[in-house]
Amino acid sequence: MIAALVAMLLAVGVLVVAFVLFNARDQDRLAVAASKKLAETALQVKQREIARNLKDYTERADVRAYLAQRSAGAAPPAGSILGPNIFASLGYEMAFVISPDLITRDAMIDGRNVSVDAFAVVSEGLRHLVKRAAAHSHPAVGLLRANDDVLLVAVGAMEAGRGQEAEGLDAPPSVLVFSKRIDARLLARLGSDYLLNRFRLIRDGDVDLGASLPLRSPLGDVIGKVTWIPERPGSESLHAVMPVMIGIFAVFGIMGMLALRSFRRSNGKLHAAARTIDGYADTLRQSEARFRDIAEASSDWIWESDRDMRLTFVSARFAEVTGLDEADVIGATLNDVFRAEDGGDALFPTVAENDAPAIRELRCTYQDADGRRRIARLSARPVQGEDEAWIGYRGTATDITREIEAQAQAIHLSLHDALTGLPNRVQFQTRLRGAFEEDCLGQTRLAVLCIDLDHFKDINDTFGHAAGDAVLTEVAERLRACLGSGDVAARLGGDEFAVVQSGLNQPLDALALARRIITDLASPFMVDGRETSIGASVGIAFPDEDGETPNRILKNADIALYGAKDAGRGVARVFEAFMGMERQARLSLEQDLKQALAGQQFEVHYQPLVSLEDDRIIGAEALVRWRHPDRGLVPPGDFIPLAEETGLILPIGEWVLRTACSQAARWPGLTIAVNLSPMQFKHRDLVAVVAGILEETGLPPARLELEITEGVLLHDGAAARDILVRLKALGVRIAMDDFGTGYSSLGYLNSFPFDKIKIDKSFIADLTVEKSNAIVRSVIGLGQSLKMVTTAEGVETADQARFLRREGCQQVQGYFYSHPLPLAEMAALLGAKRPSRADEVA
Repeated sequence: MIAALVAMLLAVGVLVVAFVLFNARDQDRLAVAASKKLAETALQVKQREIARNLKDYTERADVRAYLAQRSAGAAPPAGSILGPNIFASLGYEMAFVISPDLITRDAMIDGRNVSVDAFAVVSEGLRHLVKRAAAHSHPAVGLLRANDDVLLVAVGAMEAGRGQEAEGLDAPPSVLVFSKRIDARLLARLGSDYLLNRFRLIRDGDVDLGASLPLRSPLGDVIGKVTWIPERPGSESLHAVMPVMIGIFAVFGIMGMLALRSFRRSNGKLHAAARTIDGYADTLRQSEARFRDIAEASSDWIWESDRDMRLTFVSARFAEVTGLDEADVIGATLNDVFRAEDGGDALFPTVAENDAPAIRELRCTYQDADGRRRIARLSARPVQGEDEAWIGYRGTATDITREIEAQAQAIHLSLHDALTGLPNRVQFQTRLRGAFEEDCLGQTRLAVLCIDLDHFKDINDTFGHAAGDAVLTEVAERLRACLGSGDVAARLGGDEFAVVQSGLNQPLDALALARRIITDLASPFMVDGRETSIGASVGIAFPDEDGETPNRILKNADIALYGAKDAGRGVARVFEAFMGMERQARLSLEQDLKQALAGQQFEVHYQPLVSLEDDRIIGAEALVRWRHPDRGLVPPGDFIPLAEETGLILPIGEWVLRTACSQAARWPGLTIAVNLSPMQFKHRDLVAVVAGILEETGLPPARLELEITEGVLLHDGAAARDILVRLKALGVRIAMDDFGTGYSSLGYLNSFPFDKIKIDKSFIADLTVEKSNAIVRSVIGLGQSLKMVTTAEGVETADQARFLRREGCQQVQGYFYSHPLPLAEMAALLGAKRPSRADEVA
């Protein structure tokens, strides 16, 4: 049994060893295959490089001129077009110009012009490449054998010059040949770039270093071989785990399982590494393609000049970027083509012998073909001849006009409001500080004006935010028209604007400017083809006290603005010390109001509604009261406007409606009237809120009466009508409160589904005046004709009650019958027999 177990463990160990060996060999094979792909990629990149360099050379202007003169039968220009730059800069040892009749016209070997036959120097395969290049527009590239050397050869057709094109000649083209030896230096550089260890060329009989790649001619013949030492991760892993393997056998295969698992992970990593190497090769190819595309699409062009700073060469990108022909600038000096940005001295002074500095990131201007001023950035290095003497410059030019314009636009946007174009808060603060410093020096007198648009929210609510933006843009234009030469207006946000005024006659200058602003902004605006008015309120502050800061002055102007709003809007107010205290008290009240709802500080009081027919309580109006822990009972007139302004009226109004319905549900047969504010009515969920509260409290809809004022209906009549119709569909009743105090009350009665008219208490208080008597009679008669219930508010005397009963008014409420009562007193009043006033009224 033990022997069998040991044998089984040994067998398992043998299998593990075999598996490890197999995996090591497989990993080595993957690594060798990956390195071969890199070697192929490296040679392909060099072939594309020599083809690209040769094609750029064939398109040069001097090459075209050379061909044109030879085609026309004229004597060629002095010297050869095969200059030493081909060897010194491009690194090609041999170059030839071969005519259509396969005669070598020019030859250069190792930087020297010689007289040889190219086909004698490169005897194998050159004719084949020449024929391929002459028949195609792109260069033919291949590996050829020349004696013991392997050469990388590119052959390309040379484009004819203008003279030959003009004569309409259609002769076969001459070709240009570039040749690069595949030698140890080149292969060492490629091996370093592509991670190929000891990458070198081997001859017949030489030892293969572990990985090799045959070099084939364009005809498919093997003309040589390159070899290198590949990475062998499998063998390295095997050496590393041999001690572990011995341990595995020593502990009867337990460690074998661990090693097996380790090898599986290692194998997965190596496969991933192989895939990474494949991806790396693909990335190299894609990167080269991207580089080529970017180079062709970029705004850079290459230029060369002689020692007199005259341009001798510009690349093809010059014409594409500038629209100019190269003939327009060849021969011109750099100072003729480029100018300093400020139009000052020449950019390129005379250079002393062999003392030419490099040009780095030099910004300048030039004119394109359309005469537009463009901005460029130049970089160049001095070029030296064979004798190491300075012969000119070679460099690049980059058009950065769009970059400069984008920077200027970004700076503008950072300092200006995007909608109106006015300075924003950042620039306003800068200008304010500058004006404040001038005021401190006694040069001018500073005034800060804060401007807020009145009723601007109604524009957004009624016409939409796009219309609101159009109004803000026109407001900005009107503000600009009001300003003096040294004044600055800014938009601080929303519908808030501010002005810094530097005058000599303050406060008169500031007050005059405020009046102009208020007058101009009070003029109607055209919104969606309709005239609408908004108006403006202005707060003004001056640096009148020692120790004031620009921010403090701005804050004082803002406090004065609130004073202007409290004064009825459409006016200007100058900051005074007491305003700060009032503002602080207002802020304190606002903060307390935010906490009042959560702190259960609100109460609902009820004012009975009495039927004049039988002097019986038939309902009550719910009125909110705020019992402040420190201030006591705060009157509604002190906090309701603030709640409207801050938006707190929405949660407060919903709480009042829910509380009143819940408490009225305990008083059978009585109606409960609740006021809706204009902000509540604009809330699109109002109908859903009312329906939810009725369902939650169990109050029958017919016992709920919602009171609204004319202000609810002023702006969006169609939306208001829709909400009223939907509320009526719930079964609730709708009453128009404060009837007779607005401009269009009669029209609203005919257009909206009202059930009741409530006569404003101002008319009831003046019943002794015949005019008020007539108005009240008319309203009661109007209600009877429209079959609407009429209710008179503010009844305080028996004479008023008798008059209303005589004229046919159905319902009344007021102090004559009862003040608004807390819940407990109202419940007690309903539970007890209420004292009758019938005898007084009769």
